[in-house]
Amino acid sequence: MINTSELIWQDQQHQVLFELIDEIKAAHVDSTTFARLNDYAEHHFLMEEAYMKELGYPEYDSHLSAHNKFRTELQRMIDEHDCYDAGLREMLSAFLSEWLKRHIFGVDKKLEEYILNSERK
Repeated sequence: MINTSELIWQDQQHQVLFELIDEIKAAHVDSTTFARLNDYAEHHFLMEEAYMKELGYPEYDSHLSAHNKFRTELQRMIDEHDCYDAGLREMLSAFLSEWLKRHIFGVDKKLEEYILNSERK
C-alpha cells in the first residue's frame, strides 16, 4: 500500500535534481558533476518506476519513455563534452532544468493524481 504522505519523497528528490542541475553552471564543473546528476536521476526514476508498477499505473510505458529520453540526453551530454565553457554550462543547465520542469508539471502530476485517487494508496 502507498501512503500519500510518501509522495513527499518525489518533491524532495525533485529539489535535489534542480540543485544538481544548477551546479552545472558553476565554473568548477566537470564530468563528475554530470555523473552525480546521472546517478541521482537514475535513483529517482527507479523509485518512480517501482511505484508505477506497484500501482499498475496505466501510463507506465509513456512515463518510462520520458525517463528514458532524459537518460539518453544526459548520457549524450556526458559522452560528447569534455570541456565545459560558461556558455555550454548555461545551455546544458537551462535545457535540463526546463526538461525537468515540464516533466514534473506534466507526467509527474498525472502520476500524483493517479496515486491520490488510487484505492491502493
